[in-house]
Amino acid sequence: MSTVIYISGKLIYLVSARGRGAKAVPVKAYTMPAPEGSVINGIITDPDVFMPFIRKVFHDNKLSTADVSLVVNSTKLVGKRIELPKMNSSKRLEYIAREYNELDRGDTPPVYAYTPLYREKGGKVESIYAESVESSFVKDYMELFAESGIKLKGIYSSEGTMIKMVQNTAARRSPTFVVQMADDNMLTNVLWANERFCYFSCQRCFSEPGSPEYLEECGRALSQLTQFMKANQIEGIIRNVYVAGIEGLDLNLYRELLSNSHIEAAVDYFDCGLSAKVRKRVDQYSVLPALAGLLGQEPTGDMLAAWKAQKTARHTDTFWKKSFALIAAVAAIMIALTAASIMKKNTVRDELEAVKFYNESPSVQLELAEYEMTVAEVNQASDRYASFVNIRNAVETYPIFNDAIREPVERCALGYAEIEIVSFDALAGALSFTAKSERVQDINKFVARLQEEEIFSSVFYSGYSLNGNDGTWNIHVTCTLAESAGRQE
Repeated sequence: MSTVIYISGKLIYLVSARGRGAKAVPVKAYTMPAPEGSVINGIITDPDVFMPFIRKVFHDNKLSTADVSLVVNSTKLVGKRIELPKMNSSKRLEYIAREYNELDRGDTPPVYAYTPLYREKGGKVESIYAESVESSFVKDYMELFAESGIKLKGIYSSEGTMIKMVQNTAARRSPTFVVQMADDNMLTNVLWANERFCYFSCQRCFSEPGSPEYLEECGRALSQLTQFMKANQIEGIIRNVYVAGIEGLDLNLYRELLSNSHIEAAVDYFDCGLSAKVRKRVDQYSVLPALAGLLGQEPTGDMLAAWKAQKTARHTDTFWKKSFALIAAVAAIMIALTAASIMKKNTVRDELEAVKFYNESPSVQLELAEYEMTVAEVNQASDRYASFVNIRNAVETYPIFNDAIREPVERCALGYAEIEIVSFDALAGALSFTAKSERVQDINKFVARLQEEEIFSSVFYSGYSLNGNDGTWNIHVTCTLAESAGRQE
């Protein structure tokens, strides 16, 4: 039996299963709160409290401590999608390291891992999702779990395993879609466009899960992804939205909210392909991040294996440095004994010097420096542009008060009611006005005309009352403006 642990924030997920990958069969799943303050942003901040807790969890549930994988969701992990020429694994890691050369490496080089995305048949370019993290991040996790008697076989990122699971499931059914997955108060969004992974984001939600306000936050996240597609000139529209982990989700309400936001996409639960295997034994939607760690493991995405390989390489370098004096003495004796060996050595040395001279020539070094500088500038410019687009799109979702707002309200009231606009709240999207009518039969006509206006996302009519001063009827109606109302197309 193998066990997957998912650590992010307040909640800890565990899944016990037989087998791995597509053949895995989950047997049991557990969800439990971490001790208060012991885990923050995927980092164990209080080992003295957390490690006895996790040791007790394994003991009480009789879980095996010999085959355990850890999945971590933390901002310490820096991921990016990279397209690179086809090459072997060692050169691929060197290429990834150059892509992260703008980060501060500290005393020891960081650990790099990646998840293969796709390689066009017969093509020379492949796409990967690369990730970088400090060596101490991996080392600390391995040592802390070892102190608890739990031997980790692998450490993976939540992003990499999630992307791989989506690639093996939803990506085989739809070319352009979004997967929205809730984890406590965090919402993960995975964008797939034209059969290719495009974007991964994670944001904090402030409303109660399953509430209309929470679903509106989910809808705004989708709107931002559509703006991202437009800003990056990605063709196509989002056809499907797959959701998971949202407690109390009302699919029909979410579909209606998306339709009101002009997002015409089919909304359904995310299917990770385990329904027939687990049946009712495991609530797959509530522990999906841990299931992703079970289904989406890639050897190249194992940060623990990468850290061990890096550590071995450093030890090997140290060994050869210490042995250099002995090797040099033996080489000198061999050269003295064999003249032919001396001549051969001189020839090879000359060739080596020629190659070294070429590689260290100012022109080659200058070209390399220019390339690295250009890559850094492009990355910085891209980040700034993406930030600008996000800010601009967020601002443009707020309505503004102008004739485009005033004229429809006055037009609806013409012949039916007298109105006086009182206030406008752009943050809440609320337009406040008083309305009264001399004829009670005109009230419903006035409200019906308001409900037909596209500038309002909702018109709530609660009735009317008689005004004792002048015999008119006060109309009780509340109007909420639609997103971007009053802005010119």
